[in-house]
Amino acid sequence: GIARWNGSTWSALDPDQYAAVGALVVFDDGSGPALYAGGYFTDLSGPGSTEYIARWNGTSWSSVGSGPNGEVLALTVFDDGSGPALYAGGEFTSAGGAPANRIARWNGTSWSALGSGMNDSVLALAVYDDGSGSKLYAGGFFTSAGGVPANCIARWDGAAWSALGSGLGS
Repeated sequence: GIARWNGSTWSALDPDQYAAVGALVVFDDGSGPALYAGGYFTDLSGPGSTEYIARWNGTSWSSVGSGPNGEVLALTVFDDGSGPALYAGGEFTSAGGAPANRIARWNGTSWSALGSGMNDSVLALAVYDDGSGSKLYAGGFFTSAGGVPANCIARWDGAAWSALGSGLGS
């Protein structure tokens, strides 16, 4: 499910584990840069210790708080003005035990929701500056972002969601 390339050969990060990984990103939670993996797994570092997202420190996996309650399909790092944070999108409805409809923010110590979230899966996350400052963009199967009609694509400015025109067909 996950391997590393050393410049000439591939090797498993953890040969004793299998994980269906859908997203990877490097994020520094304050303890140094680490690789974060999202996907469909619940036990990268032992039964029940990781839930759909995990942190690799170079030698072992660890949990990211109590994590989301469903698949993590997209990860990115975005600074909404309060410092860089890890953003996760997917098919979950809570993160860290709190409601977070398909998108959530990890600041290094706790999870939080982005407004009321999306009404269906988030499949992609990216940060882009269109000239008015960096924003977080989300793509997926949703038709609503934060209660705002948004066909499959939306933009988060750090406080609210907005649609991009009439959106996408699928």
